[in-house]
Amino acid sequence: MNRLIRLALLMLTVSTLTAGIASATTYYIAANGSDSNNGTATTTPWLHAPGMPNCSATCAAASPNPGDQIIFRGGDTWHWGNSSASPYVSGTWSWGWSGSSGNPIYVGVNQSWYSGSSWVRPVITGDNPASGFVSSCTHDNSSLPFYIQVSNGTTYVTIDNFEFTGSCWSSGGGPQGIYLASTSVQHITIQNNYFHGWSTVDSTTDGIYAVRGSGAGNADYNVFAGNVVDGSDSAFAAGGSSHCHYPGYSSTPCYSGGGIYQAMYDIHGNVFRHLSDAAVTTNTVLYHDNFVTDLRVTYQSEGQHTNCINEDANVAGMNNYFYNNVITKINATECMFLAVPEGQTLYFFNNVMYDDDNYGMDVAPTNCVILNSTNNGSSTAYFVNNTFDYGNGQAGTTGTGGCQISGGAGDLPPITSNWSGTVYFENNHFISYDAVHASPTIANAVTACNTGACTFTDLGGNLFQTEAVANAQGYVPGNNYAPTASSNATVGKGTSLANSCGTFSSDKELCGGTSDGANEQAADGGQTAVFPAIPMIARTSPWDTGAYQFGAAAGAPTPPTGLSAVVQ
Repeated sequence: MNRLIRLALLMLTVSTLTAGIASATTYYIAANGSDSNNGTATTTPWLHAPGMPNCSATCAAASPNPGDQIIFRGGDTWHWGNSSASPYVSGTWSWGWSGSSGNPIYVGVNQSWYSGSSWVRPVITGDNPASGFVSSCTHDNSSLPFYIQVSNGTTYVTIDNFEFTGSCWSSGGGPQGIYLASTSVQHITIQNNYFHGWSTVDSTTDGIYAVRGSGAGNADYNVFAGNVVDGSDSAFAAGGSSHCHYPGYSSTPCYSGGGIYQAMYDIHGNVFRHLSDAAVTTNTVLYHDNFVTDLRVTYQSEGQHTNCINEDANVAGMNNYFYNNVITKINATECMFLAVPEGQTLYFFNNVMYDDDNYGMDVAPTNCVILNSTNNGSSTAYFVNNTFDYGNGQAGTTGTGGCQISGGAGDLPPITSNWSGTVYFENNHFISYDAVHASPTIANAVTACNTGACTFTDLGGNLFQTEAVANAQGYVPGNNYAPTASSNATVGKGTSLANSCGTFSSDKELCGGTSDGANEQAADGGQTAVFPAIPMIARTSPWDTGAYQFGAAAGAPTPPTGLSAVVQ
């Protein structure tokens, strides 16, 4: 089933369940409201939401219940920096009310209610201009740890469709967008938000993240979906700038900001762009349909390194699923460090990776995908139907790229994993690995392991091409290496895995075809993440090698953003 249709049905189901609760209440929040109003109609909204420090009168007495909705008027702005602006929020918005399974509390929007000429997201701001590195902040947010804190024990809450912007800090690491206070915070969904526009003094810590969690290896079932975290208008500097302090990287550009830190069970359909760090997590079981691009080293002098995703730990007894992602232009010391629990399996499929693991001192191909078995046990990994371009036409030249799968030590700086078990390869499209060896095989796509119990096995269906041959057939960065004709080398050359789709993921996307990640588009007063980025083509017989199945929908236009469902 098309992913957009599935999303619409899911949202319809949530809306229906909410409507079915006889006691459910909708509260309205607007810049022209009053906390003395009853808050239950668009004509009598509150000025603040329950849990905000300035919430008073009737607002302060409210106690949201499962199925309730807290609706913010589109186009309004809530201020955390400028105390003379209204509505002003004088500290962290602490949310402590829980929904229930099937009846979450919804904190977000109704797109039919807005100020101005058309609907745009409500804005949460620190009131600073998006001006990059500064000598001082217009409104210093250094003492603000979080905009929103989801308190201990809170469960089943959805936070939807806000724009977070205007942060500036002159000390510390910067305010977090949303903080999940402990491992007891579970079943929280953070979706369709836009995080951008931060600035800082370059002597600070690069610690600002869209979401910060808590705990290690915990199955909290929290979801981060359909969000855009884009630092293109935030603090960064060109190579050679005095703002760039990381040792050995002064000649390369330096960035700031991150997507997720510590805990997030399910990460999908997001765009992570122009950051120093996309994700460092301790419990990510699902990572799919994301677009990760343009990551570079941090500006700070030490203690931070760049990751597409670094799994410091994971959930014991659970498999890992990593699929349908596009990861490109990563100038990082480490792209992916994937922790697979003892006795469990990593399913890595339908991903496209190219022009990755450049960094200032040298290329870092063995830092591209690093596998780690947790608890010194044995794990299993399947790399199936992926597309990898080792160098994007420039392989072998210092500083241009490379991507290999490693179960051992990485390149500089030294990164060591502890992988034990078998890694299987099937139906992958490897481009430009002739730059590693004249006659490329699976051995050229992997690196040695630290343990004697680590093995790499070729199950067949893999295709190696030179850059020139691949490009001549239309496998190029401009279309993320999708096939362009039925005569292309990947078409019909794979081994059919139709009987394995349910094993590889519960949504059977190995058979559903790649989404090409998420697409960032201008909408809703900022940027939105739209997925699938391309029409998905289901895999059939004959089965193609690489991330794509060639078919009639190839080259069709990107689905319109208007198809995205909204809970109302």
